[in-house]
Amino acid sequence: MQVIYGLFKTSLKTELGIYALQENGFHGDQVRVVPLDAAVKATPRVIDTMYKSDGLSLFDGMTMSATIGMLLGVIFGSVVYIGPVALGIIGFLLGAGIGYLIDKKLGQNVRHNDCGPSGEIIISVACASEIEQERAEAILREYQAVALGAFPPQRS
Repeated sequence: MQVIYGLFKTSLKTELGIYALQENGFHGDQVRVVPLDAAVKATPRVIDTMYKSDGLSLFDGMTMSATIGMLLGVIFGSVVYIGPVALGIIGFLLGAGIGYLIDKKLGQNVRHNDCGPSGEIIISVACASEIEQERAEAILREYQAVALGAFPPQRS
């Protein structure tokens, strides 16, 4: 007897997958659903990451305001005693700092839950034959399982 495990995020696709398994002849004790509680509650303090970005980057606002600050510093630096290069660098640093503070203030309202388990529900399907096993795997893949596993493992 082979047991197929699928890890899912909580969504409508998960419920539709369970319903599809039941429609395909997996009834009773063959299908078990285990909801998981998140063990990790703390979120890491990361300024910005390019791998888990949601399109709201802190560096976009910093870059834009730093460019404006540098441009204004170079333009008005010819009038000031320290010169356009020094005032351009000062404008760049001030603009970047102001852009960071604005982005940070606007980003406080958006809550992110990027850390924690990648799936929240485990579905196990007991299969008596290889045909049932392939059918269960196909259904779990179709309904976007995050990960699949089998016990006992297949021997090749």
